[in-house]
Amino acid sequence: MPAGGHAAPAAPLAAGQTGKALRFSIAFFVFGLLNNALYVVILTAAVELLPAGVPTGVVALTNIAPALLAKAVWPYALRGQVRYARRIAACALLSAVGMLLVGHSPVLASRLTGIGIASFSSGLGELTFLQLSTRYGRRAGQAVGWFASGTGAAGLLGAAAWWLVRPLGVALGLSLLAALPLLMAACYLVLLPSREALEGDAAYRTLAESEPTPRASMASESDDDEELLRPRAQRRESMDVAPLPFGRGAGSARAVPFARKMLLLRPMLLVYIAPLVLVYLLEYTINQGIAPTLLYPLPSTSQHPLLGRIIRKLADYYVVYQTTYQAFVFLSRSSISMLRMPAIPRSWLWAPAVMQALLVALLASESLYAWFRPSIASPLVIVLVCVEGLAGGSAYVSVFYHIGTDPPSPAPKTASGALLDETDEEREERQGQEQEFRIGSVGLGDTLGILVAALISMPIEVSLCAAQVASGRTLCREVKS
Repeated sequence: MPAGGHAAPAAPLAAGQTGKALRFSIAFFVFGLLNNALYVVILTAAVELLPAGVPTGVVALTNIAPALLAKAVWPYALRGQVRYARRIAACALLSAVGMLLVGHSPVLASRLTGIGIASFSSGLGELTFLQLSTRYGRRAGQAVGWFASGTGAAGLLGAAAWWLVRPLGVALGLSLLAALPLLMAACYLVLLPSREALEGDAAYRTLAESEPTPRASMASESDDDEELLRPRAQRRESMDVAPLPFGRGAGSARAVPFARKMLLLRPMLLVYIAPLVLVYLLEYTINQGIAPTLLYPLPSTSQHPLLGRIIRKLADYYVVYQTTYQAFVFLSRSSISMLRMPAIPRSWLWAPAVMQALLVALLASESLYAWFRPSIASPLVIVLVCVEGLAGGSAYVSVFYHIGTDPPSPAPKTASGALLDETDEEREERQGQEQEFRIGSVGLGDTLGILVAALISMPIEVSLCAAQVASGRTLCREVKS
């Protein structure tokens, strides 16, 4: 229900958690896991989805630009209450259709179209589940923590899922994986408890949260009977949003006007959005532009017993870097949910971006000058990649945790400067819609950073490799030969 009347956020995972609270945590973990897994599948399978001579960067760009479009446009374009059941069903269906199109079309343009459809639905799905978390009041932080953990695990699951079905071929393999988003919709319908059912087991709830909150529109009896948060199949919302007027009629709530959204957005730009953009811009510049050039002579088992068994050819270095990165992203995105650690304080949210900037400088200089001692160079790079994953994942989960648990915003004022005249029910609904907008508008931060990184990483990789060759180090050319 609407997120009015926020008390202090609930602990990420309370001791003695009830069955419904456990289902709540699992549901948001599964949402993050399945919504983001197909993004990783497509990137992992990129080489096999493209004809010879087409750069894999084409897939990376097609896999991120539509998601950015969904996150950038949707929070501003739609007004009123989100109809979660309809939107989640649409996202699941679009993802499945996109994967089937990628798998069964032999034409490059059609495959890229399928990738774009799946990307758009993934971006809209991430936006939707983050917005859904705010409708659980003081449990919003717990929902965000478990959703972030699921998105971290998606990197590992997506890569593993593709390698598992890869022997079956692209068509059959992607057809099987197209079922994953349908499981996400089933999880919403079957597993996720309503806020009312969840708080029936809670040890404490505020008065505002104890009271039933009406829907934005009560124009018909059927609207009266529906609940905003009812992930059950008895009743399904008939459209993505309930259209609401800018004004107020009898028994109706206000939609958040565009001007009000701009006022809500402004204080978040430097506190939340800019740090997130910078973290992911730098992080993916390392992953896509610098890491492919961090190559060393193959390690011997006598010097490096573990690496000597894992790295058998030059291409294995990049695989090790990416696997390590994904593992530590999962660890850091699970810091609030599984490890029960606090979020990074709001005043320190720029710290991960500063750390990523230092890592970019350090790793780029190593790529150019090879100044790490040869005996420890590759293990040291792996350690730095661990730090990179920790910084990026902690920034993501901390930013969205803070937004999800922020207190409701002050009441807006009329043109004359007076406070808006609204009932308690309208205030709660307005605050709920504003929280949905706030967390949704920040969602484009990581995607925008990844997109810009995809555009600049290719020339960075080419330049670093050319500098290595000019200094007599040719491993970056040999790895592709």
